[in-house]
Amino acid sequence: MAVEEKRARIEKTAGLSQAGSRMYEPYRALGYIASSIPHSIQYRGQTAFITTSIGRSFHVYDAEKINLLFVGPHFDHDVVSVLSIGDETFASTGGRVVVCRRGKRVCELEAVSRGEINSLVQFGDHVLGISEDNTVVIWDRNTRELFTEIEFERESFAVTALVHPSTYVNKIVIGSSQGTMQVWNIQSRRCLYEFKTMGSGITCMVQSPVIDVLALGLLDGRILLHNVKQDRAVMQLAQEDRVTALSFRTDDVPMMATANSEGDVALWDLDNKRLMHVLQNAHDGVISSVDFMVGQPLLITSSTDNSIKEWLFDGNDGIPRLLRSRTGHFAPPQMIRYHGNDGRHLLSAGRDQTLRFFSVFRDAQNTELSQGSLERESRVRHARMSALRFPAVTQFASNTAMSRDWDDVVSCHQGSRDAHSWSVERKSLGKYTLESSDSSIVRAVAISACGNFGFLGLASGVIEMANMQSGLSRRTFVGHTKAVTGVHTDACNLRVYSTSLDGTLRIWDFATGNQLHCIDMPSTPSHLIVYRESSLLACACDDACIRVIDAESTRIVRTFSGHRNRITDLAFSNDGRWIVSSSLDCTIRTWDLPTGYMVDWFRVESVPVSVAFSPMGDFLATAHMDSVGIFLWANRTQFADITLRQINPHSDGSTDGSVTGAALVAMPTTAGLVDENEETVEDVEMDAVYMAPEQLTDNMVTLSSQPKSKWQTLMNLATIKKRNMPEKPAQVPELAPFFLPTTVSVEHQFDFGTSDAANIPTDPTSSKLISVSSESQLARILYNAHTTRVYAPVFEYLKTLNPSAIDVEIRSLPVDDQLKALKAFVCATTCQLKSKRDFELAQAYLHVFIAVFTDIIKANARELEPLLAELRNELKAQWDTVDNLIRYSACMIEFMRTK
Repeated sequence: MAVEEKRARIEKTAGLSQAGSRMYEPYRALGYIASSIPHSIQYRGQTAFITTSIGRSFHVYDAEKINLLFVGPHFDHDVVSVLSIGDETFASTGGRVVVCRRGKRVCELEAVSRGEINSLVQFGDHVLGISEDNTVVIWDRNTRELFTEIEFERESFAVTALVHPSTYVNKIVIGSSQGTMQVWNIQSRRCLYEFKTMGSGITCMVQSPVIDVLALGLLDGRILLHNVKQDRAVMQLAQEDRVTALSFRTDDVPMMATANSEGDVALWDLDNKRLMHVLQNAHDGVISSVDFMVGQPLLITSSTDNSIKEWLFDGNDGIPRLLRSRTGHFAPPQMIRYHGNDGRHLLSAGRDQTLRFFSVFRDAQNTELSQGSLERESRVRHARMSALRFPAVTQFASNTAMSRDWDDVVSCHQGSRDAHSWSVERKSLGKYTLESSDSSIVRAVAISACGNFGFLGLASGVIEMANMQSGLSRRTFVGHTKAVTGVHTDACNLRVYSTSLDGTLRIWDFATGNQLHCIDMPSTPSHLIVYRESSLLACACDDACIRVIDAESTRIVRTFSGHRNRITDLAFSNDGRWIVSSSLDCTIRTWDLPTGYMVDWFRVESVPVSVAFSPMGDFLATAHMDSVGIFLWANRTQFADITLRQINPHSDGSTDGSVTGAALVAMPTTAGLVDENEETVEDVEMDAVYMAPEQLTDNMVTLSSQPKSKWQTLMNLATIKKRNMPEKPAQVPELAPFFLPTTVSVEHQFDFGTSDAANIPTDPTSSKLISVSSESQLARILYNAHTTRVYAPVFEYLKTLNPSAIDVEIRSLPVDDQLKALKAFVCATTCQLKSKRDFELAQAYLHVFIAVFTDIIKANARELEPLLAELRNELKAQWDTVDNLIRYSACMIEFMRTK
């Protein structure tokens, strides 16, 4: 039953993939690190693991290097809380709590109909959570069953946090948005005590290193250390903005860390009751959780800015330094492009004012290209880091030709009159700021194929060329009357191509800057891409059409229409055969240049804003309007035989045209192609398995599938035996060891009874010689084949033997009975040659046969002549066919080599 269910799910998934897109399949998502959900830390011996929520799944990292270890299953709803206990991870999603082990779904806790479950907390063998309807739900972790529920009235006590005070048996403390707390016994379900209001809503609660003392974070920014046994405040501190997380240092240093919604972390000296230091701009968003590692001077923070950071306290002043981090975009990327020709790296520019480097295969290499010492400058100027960053990148270009010598990336920024160079090699801002000569905004950038020159397309219509090594302006191209929307160069630095809001595409001479051609476009072009190997240009126009221009003939050779909204980006495939386009209509379409047809399309949930095709042709990368990640789609045409056919842009390919619109395809997940719900798919039998036939047609001379060494060893067996023969013969030892016979029993006992010689029967008629049959297995098969005239079993039997056994079988053929065995072997070889199968085996067996029986064949030539003549004719015919093919192939190779 389980196999049938797996088979049905696999067939269903395959059907959806075919209905959505024939060319692309979701592969994986890059750039997801953390979210607004607090992380969970679990210790296994000396090793700590960090679990973070990332939308509809979760990640498990090791705390030592922040390397990704496991990816949780993809759920139907967002994960709103995670909790790690031992080897298990509890994820709350869609009103259910799912139990996972090593990233695989194991089971679920007993379902409750109370909406989303937030703030999962461990309490011994119990798991606690706060439901959406203001109820504390408690499960037994071992039995997975519901233990009890504690309901509250939202108007008087809206639950926001809960904690188990150390050493308090069966007791939990529950905080509320009204600022009050209650102590409950979960066994008796009784409220034991209610505290007076704290004056502000409680946002978080943590057990301090001191028994009976809890740390409370309040909505007004105050931090209270409250003794729950005596119901009195031990200490009160205050910070700017609401408290979002708390943690205590446990390595004998009286320190507390608190976080706020502005991305700052405050460090407090509890002995002196004072503020020690504030890590301003520790994150670019709300810090959801902070945790000191147990017994270590290490602080771990995670935030809504899609990052995890580790801070090390290794100085005497108590001020930490950033030890390591794992970060991603915290605002959706606007433009993505592959960097280099190996398809292993991506560059991404986001609305978070950052330019980031991503590795397709190794997430540990992902990093942000540095814009300088922004952290230190923000402390000096008392400003947010977002105010010190460059404006958001609107367009960038990269080229790896001169990466080791000078900067290899140039970018333009929103509303900026300057373009900046970057170095991917150093992962930082480059040496030069390229300023526009007329103080107009830079709208487009490009880098020449050689990597020596950068191009700036200005809002005034002027195009400037600058040297990437020196940063100096070299040439200007004047002709456009409105803002430039795209600029590119050819592969040989002969031509420069540009588009503008004036509705023209212009071709310039690279060396002189003179205009060579001006093409009036039917609609204003907004994007321009070039395929340098074929000098083809593709423009996305404001009428939602894609127009392809041949730069040599300066003619529009293709027009692709079908998008129902503005086109956001274009990309050529690695071989220049396809153009991939994305649009605000949420579709990604693939257009075939030779035929002029649309060959694939699919629809996604989020608007795609940028696409990039891998230089190796294996992946399509996309970025979307409301997602901070980069999504990879596997190109199925590289791994399977995909038949592409014309698709009507206004229907989904149905013959009656009754259904309109592209099929919706699920987005890739961080787990990749693996189905997280399956432990293994090896037990699912595949019905339609293609087995290659032994012979494609009857007219083809076919070799066998036997190893080459088998027939080569057979032909050289005598040489091999001679080479392996020992130099000296084996010698009998002077005194052979004496052995006593033993009885057959559990205990080791010697048999002193009668000898074996006494038990030998004395029947005078019995012979002491062992009777051995003179016929071998091959001889019996040959006799049977001679009678039935069916010779296929002869070669089938020889195929099962090793070379030595084959040699023995052939040498053991009997020569009596009118040479019946030898005649049958000759007939079997002739029949095998006529079938045109196992050509090399027939040659090898015949070689051994002739070498062994040469004298007998000569002595009986008259009797064997008809059979040998037929064998010789068939052998010559087959060899002539093979020899002609070898000579033809050799001539063709020599012709291609000399040409």
